[in-house]
Amino acid sequence: MQIALGFFTAICLWAFSTQAQDSPGRLRVAQSSIATATNSIAASNAQPAPTVSPATNNPTTVTNASTDGSNLTDAPLPEIANQPKIIAPGQPQAAEGLKGPRDGHWYVGASAGASLQQFQSSGTVTAVGYPSLEADSNSRIGLVMSGKVGYEFSTRDVQLAFGGPVPMRTALEFDMTYFAYRLKQPVTATGGGNVLGYENGQMSGWVPCLNGLIKFEELPVVPYFGGGIGAGILNCNSHVLNYDQSGVQVVTADTNATNTVLALQAIVGLERHLTEQLRIFVEYKFLGLMDVQFAYGNNSAVTNPGNGGSNSSNNYLAQQIVEAGLKWDF
Repeated sequence: MQIALGFFTAICLWAFSTQAQDSPGRLRVAQSSIATATNSIAASNAQPAPTVSPATNNPTTVTNASTDGSNLTDAPLPEIANQPKIIAPGQPQAAEGLKGPRDGHWYVGASAGASLQQFQSSGTVTAVGYPSLEADSNSRIGLVMSGKVGYEFSTRDVQLAFGGPVPMRTALEFDMTYFAYRLKQPVTATGGGNVLGYENGQMSGWVPCLNGLIKFEELPVVPYFGGGIGAGILNCNSHVLNYDQSGVQVVTADTNATNTVLALQAIVGLERHLTEQLRIFVEYKFLGLMDVQFAYGNNSAVTNPGNGGSNSSNNYLAQQIVEAGLKWDF
C-alpha cells in the first residue's frame, strides 16, 4: 500500500512539473498570435498597435498621438444638437435670433429726376380790376429731388385669387420732395379762344408725404405701388402777368406769393438689389396739389399799370414726376 501511494505521488509531481513547463510555451504562443493580429490591424489602419501585459494577458490600449507633433488627441464629435449655430460673417442678428432677408428692416433713400406740371382743373388768372382769364396747363420740365426714410415689414406669402402663394411685403415711408420749374402758361379769354398772353414766374414747392406701399418680393426686379398723403408748401417768385385784351396791354408785377395746400400722390416703381443692403430704384409719382390759390398783391392794374396785382386759382395742379435713386437697408 505504501509502495502504491508513493508511486501515485511521484506521478502527480511529474505531471505538475510538466504542466508548469508547458504553460510558458503556451503563453509565448498566445503572445505571438496577439502580436500577429495586432500587426495586421496596424498595417490596415496605419495606427500604433496595442501592447499586451504579460501578467494579465489583457491588451492595454495606447492613446493615439497626433501625427503633427502636438498634444492634441482624437476625440469623438459632439452630438449635432449640442453644436453651436454658424453665423455668416457680416450677417445681422436681431435680438430674437438670426435676421434673414424676409424680416422687417429700416431703410433710407435719395433720388433725383424731372417733373412736368401738365394738368390743372378750372385754372383762372385775374389782373385786379380786369375780367378773369383762363390759364392753360404749363408744359415745362422742372427739377425734382427727394429724400425718404421708411420701414419694410416682414415678407408674407399671400394667396391671391389666381395662381399660388405670392411673397409680398408692405412698407410705410415718409418722403420729402422738392420741385422747381419755370412757370409760363398761356392765358385765353373765358370759354377759350386765341392766346392773349402769358403768366410767368418761378414755381417751387416742398411736399412732405406719408406713403403706404405694397411690394412683390423675391423677383430679380421688384415691382411696387402705393400712395401717400401730405402737404404742399408752394412758393412763386418773379410773377408777371402780361397780356393784351381789346388793345389794352395789361401788366402786373406784384411778384411773390405763397400757399400751403393738401397733397395726394400715387406711386409706381421698380427696384433691384445691387448688394445685400444697397438697392437702386426708379419711381413714377402722380402728385396732385389741391385747391391752389395765389394772391400777387391787391393793387389795381387799371390805376397802377405795370405795378398792379393779380390772383390765380385752380381746383388742383398735378405734377408728373420720374425719379431714380438709391436705398440703403439697415
